[in-house]
Amino acid sequence: METSPFLPLPEGMLIGQVELTAAQLTVEVISTQPFAHCPGCGSPSDHVHCHYQRTVHDVPCGGRHVVLRLCVRKFVCRTATCPRKVFAERLPELVQPWARVSNRLLEELQAVGLSASAEVSERLAPRLGMQVKASTLLRYLRALPPPSDAPVRVLGIDDFALRRGDCYGTILVNLETGRPLDLLPDRTADAVLPWLKRHQEIDVVSRDRASAYADAVKRALPHATQIADRYHLVQNLREHLQRFLDRKRTCLPQIEDIPLQAVSTSHQGLGGSVNDQMDTVTSNVSAGSSQAERTDQPLETVQPELPQELMGREMELTCLTYAERKKKISRDKRSARYEQVLALHRAGMGQRAIGRSLQMSRRIVQRFLTADAFPERAPGSGLRAPGKSKLDPYLGYLRERWNAGEHSGSHLFGEIKQRGYTGSASLLRHVLGEWRTELPSRSRRGPPRKPRLSSTPSKRRLSSRGAAFLMILSPSKLTKVQQQQVEQMNLNEELRAVYLLSQEFVTLLKERQVEALDSWLKRAKECHMSELGSFVNGIRRDSAAVHAAFSLPWSNGTTEGHVNRLKFLKRQMFGRAHLDLLRVKVLHAV
Repeated sequence: METSPFLPLPEGMLIGQVELTAAQLTVEVISTQPFAHCPGCGSPSDHVHCHYQRTVHDVPCGGRHVVLRLCVRKFVCRTATCPRKVFAERLPELVQPWARVSNRLLEELQAVGLSASAEVSERLAPRLGMQVKASTLLRYLRALPPPSDAPVRVLGIDDFALRRGDCYGTILVNLETGRPLDLLPDRTADAVLPWLKRHQEIDVVSRDRASAYADAVKRALPHATQIADRYHLVQNLREHLQRFLDRKRTCLPQIEDIPLQAVSTSHQGLGGSVNDQMDTVTSNVSAGSSQAERTDQPLETVQPELPQELMGREMELTCLTYAERKKKISRDKRSARYEQVLALHRAGMGQRAIGRSLQMSRRIVQRFLTADAFPERAPGSGLRAPGKSKLDPYLGYLRERWNAGEHSGSHLFGEIKQRGYTGSASLLRHVLGEWRTELPSRSRRGPPRKPRLSSTPSKRRLSSRGAAFLMILSPSKLTKVQQQQVEQMNLNEELRAVYLLSQEFVTLLKERQVEALDSWLKRAKECHMSELGSFVNGIRRDSAAVHAAFSLPWSNGTTEGHVNRLKFLKRQMFGRAHLDLLRVKVLHAV
């Protein structure tokens, strides 16, 4: 009997016989401890009752599976009052009681399980000389003890989606060490409050603009400094800009890289010459320059005056609620598109050409042209259960007919219609389109395609989302095309005023000029833009946290990075991980 450097054993254990095959190494391990402690009362005993053999799998050696055959003894407890009369000796340094794998192998399997999904780990383990089932591996991972509750001074808090649009959780990160601390099953104030109350040592909390987190921190940690995340501040500004540009979509420039002199924009986005607008802007800039010279202020802080009719229109919007204003802007966009379709149709353009020109589906063009008036959206009932589709009960039948060779969408729609399907044909076409990608490609039959009516695609306006990004993007990072689009936007007085305010806000935030924030808020409120006014009101409601964001170096970027890694872990496990397993994956990162 001897020990081996290739198979280190704890003190008091020796190697007996060794059996070697092409795929497995079987090692007999004998315990030589003079006595053992009773697990019931803890008293030592050297009275051996009997011997038995345990089979334990160990880490592989030389590409072979290693099996340990442990010769374990049973002892008689000498304590008369102990309920255990006979007990087996424990070998905690090698294997846990009733375990089939050694401590070393358990740690290796847990490391593999933390690095990949359970199904992938089950396929990978044999290549590493180990064997494990996916369900067993998940049980090993759930058995990992939680990390010790270390003190934290600077906390980052953010939400993440367990099921997008349905269920959300909260992640807590130590911003000083960059390590995640815990995952909570909800993002409400009541869910976060108990955790915060257990950590009164927290001095700084970086969070997003959610009111739930602000309320929880205020109640649990009244002494802590709250910091609004700078990324979310810019994101909130961009969202308000996008809603503003939805209303001013006719003022947005064309997407194509065309000379600036060839673009025609005006206050209303229709008609007017570029030279007249350039003269107007030049005169306004000159007036602003003279005013800046008189008041010793930079040009960027001088906002051009808006026409009275535009201010009146803004005041009308401020009388609406947020939901009503959003609904009205959305309807105006669809109504303008409807009028464009009718105008092109009256000019003699076909449906397909209109669809290509306006980047629309031909079916939507046909729906607009056949409607007696502008088709309003039907109000939704809100009774549909999330995550369910009317097509789900018929997917089995559809797959059976698809595999049988029936690939006609109209035929399949008629068949399931007879079976009680009440949904739309577009939902069926969406599913069949995914199935059709699995079919082998085949050559086109029949006559050649008709040539398009126009050789060059028509121009379309820059989207409000893209324009909002340009308004917050630094001028030094703009491409030539983007610079041209910004210049075209600035031909409009309203867009120019909002652009200057947006650029100034981003600059103040980047350079931490907290002393200039109040002045910016006042000027943004006075410009009478309803969306900017809403943004200013939100900042004033969270004034202390926003001022801290403009003055302190902490940010929620580390927390956002962990949320991004958490999304990767969810996709790695095919989105089926419960919160307990997701917590293990996040907190015990390899």
